[in-house]
Amino acid sequence: MYKISANTSFIGKSVIYMPSCHSTNDHVGALLAQEKNLQEGTIVLTPEQTKGRGQRGNSWESNPDENITASFLLRPQFITARNQFQLNVAISLGVFDTIHHLTPSGTKIKWPNDILVNNKKIGGILIENFIIGQNISHSIVGIGLNINQESFVGDFPATSLFLASDKKFQVPRVIETLLENIEKRYLSLKNEGYDRLRQEYYTHLFWYHETGCFQETLPNGEVNIFEGQILGVNENGCLSIGDQNGKIRHFGFKEVKHLY
Repeated sequence: MYKISANTSFIGKSVIYMPSCHSTNDHVGALLAQEKNLQEGTIVLTPEQTKGRGQRGNSWESNPDENITASFLLRPQFITARNQFQLNVAISLGVFDTIHHLTPSGTKIKWPNDILVNNKKIGGILIENFIIGQNISHSIVGIGLNINQESFVGDFPATSLFLASDKKFQVPRVIETLLENIEKRYLSLKNEGYDRLRQEYYTHLFWYHETGCFQETLPNGEVNIFEGQILGVNENGCLSIGDQNGKIRHFGFKEVKHLY
């Protein structure tokens, strides 16, 4: 039996290890369909994920046995459907804490779901929330972290802890640290509220309050490039950008691209 020795109260206490699987998020969903009272914090781990998913169908590149690919169940019923991005903030900070501790230079959170080191992607988060009434009933949180991988072939510039620090890491130890940091941030959101986490999230947000160039596709199909500043994330999880005309505009996932 695979055991995680993380110093947590519930995340990772129930572990399902699979030598290979298509998608850890999908497997948690399948387990939940079989057992409605599945223990909160149950985690599915695999060293080889053959069809890992990112946001809205994007793929996740990960060599077998070199990285972290895992998903776990949360029941954040204290979060309303309207405020569900708060969970994203807490999870992002937990992943950030882990990477920043192991390679402290150049770590940033890129809205909505990526962790960067020196402008290269080192981690991704996929949160699937399930709503009943006005609140989240449960969430499946998938995390991919590049640990010891030495090269990447995808279009988006990527890195790993090994490439960022020039040393190899013990993947099980990183998993333990990751779960401890995520649970700490999750409980902080639950017990202390969102305000402090939001401000800390902004502190680490990629290009926050810096002037940059952005690209959007207009309804008629034309491409519009404009200058602006990232001002934060609104209550619906949309990226808020102040443009050169002083107007604050809000963009959902893939509705705007940061060029430079």
